[in-house]
Formats: sequence, structure tokens, C-alpha cells
Amino acid sequence: MDKATTFPISLSGYEIEGLVGIDAPRLVPLYQACSDYVVLERGQPPDAATVKEEFETFPPNRTAADKFVFGLKGVDGEVVGLLACDRNYPREGCWWIALLLINKALRGRGLARAFCDDFFTWLKSQEVERVELGVLTENEHALRFWQRQGFEPLRLAGPVSIGTKRHLVQIFGRSL
Repeated sequence: MDKATTFPISLSGYEIEGLVGIDAPRLVPLYQACSDYVVLERGQPPDAATVKEEFETFPPNRTAADKFVFGLKGVDGEVVGLLACDRNYPREGCWWIALLLINKALRGRGLARAFCDDFFTWLKSQEVERVELGVLTENEHALRFWQRQGFEPLRLAGPVSIGTKRHLVQIFGRSL
């Protein structure tokens, strides 16, 4: 698998693009459109450094080769969603979803669900067995979303510091 890896999307009018670090400036508008989440997570609005960090931050014992960032593009080429993940973390055969963002103006239309469903289908084709992720406990909308996607709570982690804030994180998992 290389960084240009993508997967098919079932949503008419959208496509998936594999993104790398030089694409970070293109994502600033998406992060600004998702500033509600960024402020919840970090305690401050997003900037270019926040976006760049997504491409430069890895779980323990992982490198850039293990990081995949997928952009959801509309027909105009604008990135309206993002799914960042790390392969074989926290163990072999498991992928970690580090971040899912959907432009606030497009939420509630099923984009996140379809994006994830198509991603999970692709992961199964890659013989991935499981997906895990962490959700800030104060992000009630995300907690409900991931449970509706079949994720089950595994444990509570933290507190962790992100930006100027400290959080408890609910770790979820789901078999594919």
C-alpha cells in the first residue's frame, strides 16, 4: 500500500483522495469549518500548524509509513471530510482511526456514515480484522455516532492533554 491509496466511495458526487503532508494547506478550510470540534479538543481555533500536526503525529512505535489520511472531496474538488488512521495499531491486524471530520455545513446528511462504511469495506478487502478509536468523553455526538456504527466501549483512558485542554477518552473497538 502506498500513500496514494484510496478506496471507492458509494456517495454520488464525492471521491476519496489519499493525502500527504504537502496537502495540509488544502485542509485548513475544512478544519476551520470544523472549528467546533477543534476548539472542543484543543481549547483554541484551528490554524495551519493544527492541520500540519495531523500528518506528523503518530502513535507509539509508528511512523509516517503507517499513517493514512483520506480526504472526501466534493465535485468542486474541495475537501469536505477527512479520515486519518494508523495501520496495525495498537496491534497487527487492527487499524486506529485518529480523526474523522466532516464539514459542519454538511453534517447530518449521512456523509460520515457512508465514508466509514466504505472505509470499513476497503479495510476488510485488505484483511484487516478490527478497528479501534478514541472519543473525547465530552463529545456526546461522536460517542453516539460511533456506537451507531457498531463500536463498543473498551476502556477509559487519560487524562490526556491536547492543546490547552485535558480529556478523558473513551476507547472503542469493532470487529470487521
